Amino acid sequence: MKTRLIATALLGALAAATPVSAADVWSETTMKPLAAASLDAGGAHVVSYFQPVGGACRLTMMIADQEMEAKGGSPTRVQMTVEPGRAAFVDDADGKSSRFTCLYGAEAMNVVRVDRVALAR
Repeated sequence: MKTRLIATALLGALAAATPVSAADVWSETTMKPLAAASLDAGGAHVVSYFQPVGGACRLTMMIADQEMEAKGGSPTRVQMTVEPGRAAFVDDADGKSSRFTCLYGAEAMNVVRVDRVALAR
């Protein structure tokens, strides 16, 4: 729980198992088990990988604020389990998110940068 609070302070918000919905989508990266993916998320740099555990994707992210990296600080490690067919969003300070989707059978995860948009009724 303490790790999540630290990640929230660095990136804005962390939400797991959120239904997928976005207005703009950027290029998608497919991650294989234990193969790292690297992306810039606003003012932070994220290196992530996943392991299949019990049919779900156990996602691990190492998050480093760019200012922290320049000063020689340590990154924050965040882990979460994402069920197949579900997504975890990591929001950054720029109003964008990184969406990590666990594919069925936990054989792969897709990660894509999206704009999060609130829907009006």
